[in-house]
Amino acid sequence: MKKAIIAAIAGVILMTQPVMAYTEDDLYELSHIINAEAGDAACSDELRIAVGSVVLNRVASDLFPNTVFEVVHQSGQYRPTWDGGVLTEPSEASVRVAEMLLEEGSQLPGDCLYQANFVQGSAVYERFDTIYGPTYICVQ
Repeated sequence: MKKAIIAAIAGVILMTQPVMAYTEDDLYELSHIINAEAGDAACSDELRIAVGSVVLNRVASDLFPNTVFEVVHQSGQYRPTWDGGVLTEPSEASVRVAEMLLEEGSQLPGDCLYQANFVQGSAVYERFDTIYGPTYICVQ
């Protein structure tokens, strides 16, 4: 396992989670859920990174399943898995962000476990205003 990486996003330095080995299936699942949850070309890379980082933080957490597939498809967690949105071919940007995250690890603190259009968890870590409405990244 590689050592943790320090990354800068929007001028904020964050400690990332240790990097895990990944498969093509992990890349497929992560890029598809990033695309479905963060949106199309109208969304920023920062939002794509945040969505993907929450998935990886869940994989690393004892509160959620241990694989990207299991986290993405956990019952009741990601709407695109039950409305078909996850089947849409991801944009190049979503694939690029998924590859970066799988190679470098989550770019958010490990307690950022929730991402939704409403506040959940104990606090809001970051809010993204999109053409689809707000998206919140929240901590446990």
